[in-house]
Amino acid sequence: MLTTKLIVTNKTALQGKYGDSIQLILNALHQLQAHDNGRQLDTHVIFIDDATQMQACGAAVVTDAADEAQQKKAIDDLYRYYIPGYLLLLGSQDIIPFQRLKNLLPGDNDPDTYIPSDLPYACDAPYDTDPGKFISPTRVVGRLPDIPGVADASYLHTLISNIIAASPAPPSEYLPYFSISTYDWQDSTQNSLQHIFGNHHALQVFPGDDTLTGSNWTAEQLQPKTHFINCHGAIYNPGFYGQKATDFPLALRSDVINNKITPGTLVAAECCYGGQLFDPQKNSGRRMSIANSYLLNHALCFIGSSNIAYGPPTGQGLADLLTQYFIINVLNGASTGRALLEARQRFLNEMGPTLDPYELKTAAQFYLLGDPSWQPVVNTQDPSATSEKMPFVNTLQNRRDNLEARGKMLDDFISVPHPSEDTYNINSELHVAIHQLLDERKFAQKRIPKVFVNKKNKATYQEQGPPSRSSVKFHVFSESISHGEIPLTKVIVVKEKNNQILGYREYVSR
Repeated sequence: MLTTKLIVTNKTALQGKYGDSIQLILNALHQLQAHDNGRQLDTHVIFIDDATQMQACGAAVVTDAADEAQQKKAIDDLYRYYIPGYLLLLGSQDIIPFQRLKNLLPGDNDPDTYIPSDLPYACDAPYDTDPGKFISPTRVVGRLPDIPGVADASYLHTLISNIIAASPAPPSEYLPYFSISTYDWQDSTQNSLQHIFGNHHALQVFPGDDTLTGSNWTAEQLQPKTHFINCHGAIYNPGFYGQKATDFPLALRSDVINNKITPGTLVAAECCYGGQLFDPQKNSGRRMSIANSYLLNHALCFIGSSNIAYGPPTGQGLADLLTQYFIINVLNGASTGRALLEARQRFLNEMGPTLDPYELKTAAQFYLLGDPSWQPVVNTQDPSATSEKMPFVNTLQNRRDNLEARGKMLDDFISVPHPSEDTYNINSELHVAIHQLLDERKFAQKRIPKVFVNKKNKATYQEQGPPSRSSVKFHVFSESISHGEIPLTKVIVVKEKNNQILGYREYVSR
């Protein structure tokens, strides 16, 4: 039986952006459909603004391309009708909008008001702006973007042609890697590389070797088909940056990789704004985003963050974990979409049962750019790849059923943070203990925290009503400085219950 794949886009928005050039995109989509059929994929191209198409599926038609609630409901309706193995959103946010989720941490030290996210499209939960409603992802979702604000139909045509031209490769082709990091975070990045590849010998740090400037990478240096990046990023900025104390050298820029990327490359970037899609007119050099550039230069998938991301200065956490889980899954033979779904589920499971607000933001802000049905690495461990007698435990449908069940269990397992409505009031012993910790970690600024109380989405009868004294709370202390466009924030999150410190975590903005 063929597996269903949905390609969802908005024809009115495409027509308004591209005019007559839309035909180039539509022709490419027809070619992708034919190609998918040869891969045992029953691919449907759905225009969510087409009343005839949508009504045939019992789905609500989208009449306003900017209405996120309409988009969410339309895609939910289509998903329930087709139950696809893969869902591909075609276009950037000016064609299919991101779902803007509320950031629980807005303020001077985290200027993000919203989290642009594709996570809600991967969840059964109805439209909402609360990120805590989307902790049970069950769907395989990716986005094939165009360039926001730029009417270049050849860009999308190139990306679709790259997909058609690609074929899965043995694991050995993806084990050589290209990796860059800041000097200050090299310990954390070494740990990630060790977990993924079993070594960290290819890591390049910035600042480091004086011969590397970030603008002189060669095709030979960028040749490996797996790229893992842990650097600074900034809003509307086409570059990634290193750090050593107050030195922030350029490590990579979107135009530097032109004609230097090996076809089939996969990229995971931990950086703030690492996966951001923006109109090139928003920066002085009029350069496209790094994510857009990688895909144009024949990379087939890019996972990155839509806004300010976090991780520990040493050790592992947040962005480190989600990105490395993704690459590990791809190297084990998963499609890129399944790799992200499994990475999201593993991250939420391991961070649970109580999520702090930074863990919740991390789960929401990372998304996949690329075709979620693309499988970079041949899965040599799956008998279905080599045998016509396919045990049911290895069928795609069985995997999807297992992932759906696993995702739904998370909603019962996890409690999510909510801003506390109580005036900050703790006993003297806890006050002293917290301030001793802040002294040790050299926190100099004001020490009035944001406090979050954890509650489950599906409260039992006993849990209904005001949070009890025994609820887990997170006390968040943060302070920031700026280095040009780069946000530099450090955070202490103290976990407390019944006026007893259960532990703490230290994060810095990526």
